[in-house]
Amino acid sequence: MVTNKKLGKGLSSLLGKKEDLMKNKKDNSGLLLVPLEKIFRDQGQPRREFDPEKIKELAQSIKKNGLIQPLILRKRDNDNFTIVAGERRWRAAQIADLKILPSLLLPEDLDKDEISLIENIQREDLKISEEAHAYQRLIDKNDYTHENLSKIVGKSRSHITNLLRILNLDAFFFSLLDKEIISMGHARALVGKTPVNFDEKTLALISSGKISVRDLEKNKRKTSSHEPNLIQEEKNLSDIIGFKTKITYNKKGKGNIKIFYENLEQYNFLINKLKN
Repeated sequence: MVTNKKLGKGLSSLLGKKEDLMKNKKDNSGLLLVPLEKIFRDQGQPRREFDPEKIKELAQSIKKNGLIQPLILRKRDNDNFTIVAGERRWRAAQIADLKILPSLLLPEDLDKDEISLIENIQREDLKISEEAHAYQRLIDKNDYTHENLSKIVGKSRSHITNLLRILNLDAFFFSLLDKEIISMGHARALVGKTPVNFDEKTLALISSGKISVRDLEKNKRKTSSHEPNLIQEEKNLSDIIGFKTKITYNKKGKGNIKIFYENLEQYNFLINKLKN
């Protein structure tokens, strides 16, 4: 697959040097002055969350110094435009009460999703979960290999591969990563695991982000040889009695079976079933 060489150069290939940008701003060469109400956010942009305090700080800077770096836009319809890069600046400009925003149009031969991702990565604005989803979206959209994508976004192939692996995380653990309670290191150790693979104490430590990656990996190595059978046995037992079960045992084979019920009615039903 042939990749667009302009992309590998990052945003500098679009914007040029800061001195050139300021020169263009003076003579309006290649620069558009677009009314704020004509600019709309891209619903597919990789970044989902924006820090309100940082946006306010940026707004104060814009009030004092103006919007020095233009937005990158793509034509939407009629006189309207969609943001490709610069949503933080667009949000801050609204707080700063700017009416007209300096902007550049994205060349037609460049992919807006790639440019949006590159800008976010270069600014280190993306969370791990957001970056992983953005990579997967580009792979699905353009049929990229991990090697293709690494050249485009300027990250190593191993970095991209490791990030994409976390998309296989159990939903519970992925939500912890998305909330930044656990790190990338934790996430890599948790791939292929579910909450039932851990005892209550360990799961509580994971949920609060109070377990080290090293301790989590030790726990993984300690239990991995037994867990596949335990999971199946728990499932079989749950299917027979109709209640969630948990089986644990130590190296000597000593352990316990827990059966979970939610109310007194279920308790009485369970006791009668066991008696019979």
